[in-house]
Amino acid sequence: MYTNMINLWEGREDVTLTSYCMEKNDEIIGCDRRPAVIILPGGGYAGFTEREGEVVALRFMAAGYQAFVLHYSVCEKAAFPGALYDLAQAMCFLHQNAEKLCINEKRIVVCGFSAGGNLAASLGVMWNQEFMKEKFQVPAEWLKPAAMVLGYAVTNFGFENHSVLNQEQAEMMINCNRYITGKEQPEKEDYEKINLLRFVSSDTPPAFLFHLCADPVVPVDNSLQFASRLAAFDVPFVLEIGEDTWHGVSSLKAEDANLGFFKEEYAGWFDRAISWLKKKLFVENE
Repeated sequence: MYTNMINLWEGREDVTLTSYCMEKNDEIIGCDRRPAVIILPGGGYAGFTEREGEVVALRFMAAGYQAFVLHYSVCEKAAFPGALYDLAQAMCFLHQNAEKLCINEKRIVVCGFSAGGNLAASLGVMWNQEFMKEKFQVPAEWLKPAAMVLGYAVTNFGFENHSVLNQEQAEMMINCNRYITGKEQPEKEDYEKINLLRFVSSDTPPAFLFHLCADPVVPVDNSLQFASRLAAFDVPFVLEIGEDTWHGVSSLKAEDANLGFFKEEYAGWFDRAISWLKKKLFVENE
């Protein structure tokens, strides 16, 4: 195993892609071209939570993936499409260095949580938009993920859609909305421009979604409505809804979580997602 941090943009030290990869080994079948995953931690576009970063990457690597954690633009630099461009640049980097990184470029997955889930889903529904083609000038398929894993992802912004637990969370969501829109006081039309439900199409990659039914920060309607749009366009998906009232439950082990509300069943999403990805990336695409 080796790890390395890559700066994706010249002159930008805040946007980094950290690799968790296995080296090529002739004794291991398939090690020369592994599937890859770009992991996008959440944090309300204000920062990142570590329980959605390295611990997830290490599990993906153990499952046979070359794993990468993207620290994308946050705070004022996150304004759409800033963070989306960071993710697209990461996709281009993996394609450009696929042989060196031992990656099968046709099997690159995006996995995001909360705001990171918003970013992952944004690429999934906007990879073929004209503004993306004009920005990157690469083959369109370079920007399209093979699949999406979306944990309690935001798909439709707007403070009025959120039922927060306390003042701290209310302020977090207000700041998140401000950062992603680039407006101090976003209005309805600002949210509509980044409403992912509008961009779902038959070209959207398949998705594995999981959420808790009483998430107080990102309402479960975000996943329900996104799944409904996927169904409308016959895009394959799995939707898991857990019965509880928490947000940010990606951690895979209790000792990783440092959360009083951690339950072992929360971690089950990972093994089920891996099984689903195996079917989508290998069985159906052979």
